[in-house]
Amino acid sequence: MFVPEKTDVQLSAEFENILQWAADNLMTVNINKTNEIVFHRPARHYLPIPLIGIEQVLLAKLLGVTFCSNLKFDDHVKNVLTTCSQRCYLLRCLKGQGLPAKELNIVFCAIGMSKILYALPAWGGFFTYELTAKIDSFLRKAVRWGFSSHYKCLTDLLREADLHLFRKMTSNSGHCIHQLLPPTKVLPMKLRDSHCVFALPQCHYNLYKHSFVLRNLFVSAY
Repeated sequence: MFVPEKTDVQLSAEFENILQWAADNLMTVNINKTNEIVFHRPARHYLPIPLIGIEQVLLAKLLGVTFCSNLKFDDHVKNVLTTCSQRCYLLRCLKGQGLPAKELNIVFCAIGMSKILYALPAWGGFFTYELTAKIDSFLRKAVRWGFSSHYKCLTDLLREADLHLFRKMTSNSGHCIHQLLPPTKVLPMKLRDSHCVFALPQCHYNLYKHSFVLRNLFVSAY
């Protein structure tokens, strides 16, 4: 459930609607596994009163991605690299047992690279230089250890993942995130051709511009 800061809908009322919907569909919401996270700017000190019986947290894991209240992904990258490092032990064992390089690369892509690529367009735009350097360092080590057949930096991986998803959402009106696109721009006169057919929104915050849809819109416009 997502509720914006400025809305005429009360958070408690919206949560009651979810509980009622679950009851109507013979489902039960596990309150003990339900958390509330408030996304806010670092300078903000006031936080809304949490829902009764619901813990308000600073970190929340949603579909395998760890979100922080300040929309930084240091904890998510730490979790990803920790898992990848643990799985490298299995790869070393397989290599020691004589698994050929080609098959070793297949296993690495399945249990290592897939972890890095998972939901990359959702969180890749919020990388800092330090986080990018940490993941690139791991990818270089994977090549040096013989787990990966070639090195590709995180920036290139993100560009490919962005392009693949952005093409799917723009070409298919039935795509689940197609509605996030802005309306098609209408010009009073014919200007030079542009690759972007959508009206570019105004971005007052850099964080907003780094989100998946916005950063791809601006890339396609220039």
